Amino acid sequence: MRAFLVALLVLAAAPGASAQITSATISGTVKDQTQAVLPGVDILVSNIGTGLSRAAVTDANGHFTIPGLPPGAYETRASLQGFATSVERLTLAVAQEAGLSLTLKLTGTEESITVVGTSPLVDTRSAAMSAVVTEKTISELPLNGRNYIDLALLQPGVNSFTEKDSTSSSNRGTKLNINGMSFRSNSYLLDGANMRGYAGTATVSAAETTLGVETIQEFRVVTNAYSADYGRAMGGVISLVTKGGTNAFHGSGFGFARNSAMDARNFFDRGSDPPPFKRYQFGTSAGGPIAKNRLFFFGGVERLSEDLGITTTAFVPNEAARSGALFPINPIMAPYLKLFPAPNAGEASAAQGIGIFAYELNQPTRENFFQGRLDYTVSDTDSLFARFTHDGADQTVSAGFPDYATDSVSRNQFFTTEYKRIVTPAVLNTARFSHSRLRFEQLPAFPSVPDLAFIAGQDQMGVLGVTGLSGIGGTATNPSSNNSFYWTFSDDLSYVKGRHLLKTGALVEHLRTNKLTATNIRGSYTFANVRSFLAGTPTRFVGVPPGAELERVRPNTLVGFYLQDDYRTTERLTLNLGLRYEFYTVPAEANGLDTTLRDILNDRSFTVGQPFAKNPSLGNVAPRLGFAWDATGNGKTAVRGGAGVYHDTDGPFNSAFGIAAFSPPFAATATINNPTFPRPASLTAGAASARTIDYNIKQPYGLTYNVNVQRELAGHITATVGYAGSRAHNLMSAIEANPVVPVIQPDGSKFFPAGAPRRNPAFGPIDYRTNGGHSEYHSLQLSAQKRFSRRYQLQSSYTLAKAMDNLQAQLNADVNNASVYPQDPYDRDIDWARSDFDVRHVFQANFVWDLPGRDGSALHGGWQFNGIVTLRSGVP
Repeated sequence: MRAFLVALLVLAAAPGASAQITSATISGTVKDQTQAVLPGVDILVSNIGTGLSRAAVTDANGHFTIPGLPPGAYETRASLQGFATSVERLTLAVAQEAGLSLTLKLTGTEESITVVGTSPLVDTRSAAMSAVVTEKTISELPLNGRNYIDLALLQPGVNSFTEKDSTSSSNRGTKLNINGMSFRSNSYLLDGANMRGYAGTATVSAAETTLGVETIQEFRVVTNAYSADYGRAMGGVISLVTKGGTNAFHGSGFGFARNSAMDARNFFDRGSDPPPFKRYQFGTSAGGPIAKNRLFFFGGVERLSEDLGITTTAFVPNEAARSGALFPINPIMAPYLKLFPAPNAGEASAAQGIGIFAYELNQPTRENFFQGRLDYTVSDTDSLFARFTHDGADQTVSAGFPDYATDSVSRNQFFTTEYKRIVTPAVLNTARFSHSRLRFEQLPAFPSVPDLAFIAGQDQMGVLGVTGLSGIGGTATNPSSNNSFYWTFSDDLSYVKGRHLLKTGALVEHLRTNKLTATNIRGSYTFANVRSFLAGTPTRFVGVPPGAELERVRPNTLVGFYLQDDYRTTERLTLNLGLRYEFYTVPAEANGLDTTLRDILNDRSFTVGQPFAKNPSLGNVAPRLGFAWDATGNGKTAVRGGAGVYHDTDGPFNSAFGIAAFSPPFAATATINNPTFPRPASLTAGAASARTIDYNIKQPYGLTYNVNVQRELAGHITATVGYAGSRAHNLMSAIEANPVVPVIQPDGSKFFPAGAPRRNPAFGPIDYRTNGGHSEYHSLQLSAQKRFSRRYQLQSSYTLAKAMDNLQAQLNADVNNASVYPQDPYDRDIDWARSDFDVRHVFQANFVWDLPGRDGSALHGGWQFNGIVTLRSGVP
């Protein structure tokens, strides 16, 4: 291992972050009319929009490769004395490897032959399964909420699991399950810089969206067997590039308005009209030259303003209960009873004292987005760009009753700069720096009533939970905050040597996260029914003792290296050979607040110190292998396949961080049965329950593999049929690690009697994060795509898939505080079944059709008919 690391350090010339995964590559072979290869041909590739040009010369085999080209429209010129110059125009997509076959004709005069087209339809260079969401698709398809990440769902093998969504900071954003992997296992890149949020989705705002669609040029969704350029995750990769300026001025403006004028009343609406709803989303973008062929700008702004009216029903004490006619009322409960509004919508259960209260609430949302980018061609060999993004949002959500709400606040900022240098015609170096600040807070928004507080020193009442009634007192998890700061450096070197395109690079990303978890800091009482509530006899109290350390500061660093060789063994066969190594430093809490149960069965108290016995990521060696075969030799049919090892690098560290605030002795929760009211007699946190992570944690990893056939059909249509699969091991999961000792029944089944002794008598239940999860995925994927021509484009796909795992719920095993445990903690295999996100059949189609009309006419021209169709089966 030491020798391997030394070799990587030598080859990766400078430290840094991600690879050349936002640029495109052109490679090809030049021949004469007799199909003999032509060495010494001058190749000049020029960006039509910016004038950027790159040159190369064909080698002895007539071959050339030009990497590191920004996505866009290009002109490729091939010239050799005695031959007519060949000029071919094509469009390059993000992370595309375009293969060209050029033919030069003998001529006695200066002559050129121009072919106008798009990029090759069939990928004969890469084994990765991927698809591009083009600029036209982004700008023209109907997009509810204008969250461009949703367009990734148009690709085969991608679906979204929404059945267990919540609005906590851990669950916001579009959750993409890609080829059988958890949504937390994906990587999101914006201009090559990390834009993955704390929850594992793309960075989202408090408004639960990702704005800026007008500033996105295109993005690639990579789903299987991707190269060693990509790291961080074992699911898919979403690589986005932003728009830059060109030599022509361009701009756009948009506005969308929705309201309740055409809405229908639902069953719960009490008035004659539905609750009011107003949503306005508008913005503009502009770009162009500052200095022709040298300096360009592009920027965009967007504003979202929404007031969402919602009819809500709550269960409250009815008039008989409020008056004391049904049950006696303890005088101490009178001020708490007054907090419940009087029923206004009938009875839910008159005998139990439960009435219905219906009301309309307003959920206001405000969001402001800005992005600016500068591109500068310094010289023929040097270029750079810089981009700044700001996104701030505020949203208020009801917490059950009119006077109780939660204010969500987010402020996200990103800065990225990239410098490219052509060292020689065969060597390109790309250096990148990025910094991001992600702030998310949830704050209680309700009256300050110190006299009703459950815990001394608190100025607000805690949560009252009464069986049969709606809870009052806001949300027990607030206040909370998660503030993350990223500093990322990268350097990537590509070297063209004969038939080899060699790439190497390194990544260093430092992350510092400040997290406040104040669950039950105000306390929470539970009552068995309305009678016990009015009598003031709760069954349980849960609260945090004063002085508990609720904030955690966790710095850690990701370091990665890779080697990649795209070896064109023959004109028709390309091998993709890669190796990646990356690891995290163990994220020890900055103030020494880490504690663990190192031996679940025998420890009688928590041990202060690092959360892991050893760093589980130090063995993260990830080989990648793939092939692409031009089956017919004309670039119209490709047989491709690949496999690779991928690591969910930060899985254990997020889990450790997610439960760190609940571990004694620095933070603990007191649970008291049959307590006094309104304040418990004692708030000493006993050892009745605990939360911890496996001290001997392992690294989650996955294997992905695919084989597919791609064919170009008539009419600019490409069809693909393929198999994609994956297996994942050591997945993070939650178990109850200190169950009672079971009684074995005569039939061999286990019975867990209440009150029986536990495995470790020093503790009650132990919420334990460990590596008990594994998964398996198989799929048949069919797709067809027609590029835009003759006024329309069309894309469709069908996925027949089966996803299996032994995890109870993907939302609960990673960074959430909630836990869904297996049926039997002694036998995890009995939970092997269809995954929560298993969707057997998914059909997707989308189309853009420019309707016939008078081009240039304000009235008759510019009309379109566009749409998205999704048909899918349900989840288990």
